[in-house]
Amino acid sequence: MAVMESSKLAAYVASRICHDVASPLTSLLQSCELLFDDSMGAAMKAEGEKSLRTGLATLEAKLRYMRYALGSQALNDNLCNIGEAKDLFVKLFATNSRTQLDWAVETHRISNRQMRILMNMTLIMIDPAARGTCRVTATERGDKLVFDVEALGQFSNFKSEVLDALAGKEPGGGWGGGAVQPFFTKVLCEESGFTLEPRIVPQAAGLTAIGALPAA
Repeated sequence: MAVMESSKLAAYVASRICHDVASPLTSLLQSCELLFDDSMGAAMKAEGEKSLRTGLATLEAKLRYMRYALGSQALNDNLCNIGEAKDLFVKLFATNSRTQLDWAVETHRISNRQMRILMNMTLIMIDPAARGTCRVTATERGDKLVFDVEALGQFSNFKSEVLDALAGKEPGGGWGGGAVQPFFTKVLCEESGFTLEPRIVPQAAGLTAIGALPAA
């Protein structure tokens, strides 16, 4: 059982959200400086406007995804709207030109609370899948719901702090950086009765979570 004081976990998750929105905010500020600098020519202002639109789209995609995955929007057991959830995934990956999304969700029997697990698993796997493909899979196996998120192609193995956090152990470098994400995902799985296991095989690294199907 993963254990951390709830106030500490909330603080680390909040820090993670702030970190993820800092990059597009920096881009927005730089774009605004170009747009409102009268010394800049038309070409530079056009570049600033383009960067501003890109930054706004990135910020919106990350905030909408984080609101569902880490916030209170989906803290219920109603069946998830798979189409709306897929849109959150697609727009998140559209902000990252290096990593492709392979959406392979084959069941609609996923609750909102369970979709949060899949979304957080994906946040973990985006790093190993850099410059490759992140395959997001959800299938039914008897009375079980099986989530699998793989990093394919050009991928890297799990960092030691990620493996420690997935095992419920505090990494040597503490919970800063990306270590809290796998720990938070483990907590979500335990609360929902899901197992969560990492794996490393040739040409792929992945996470698998298995739990009960929600009522139809």
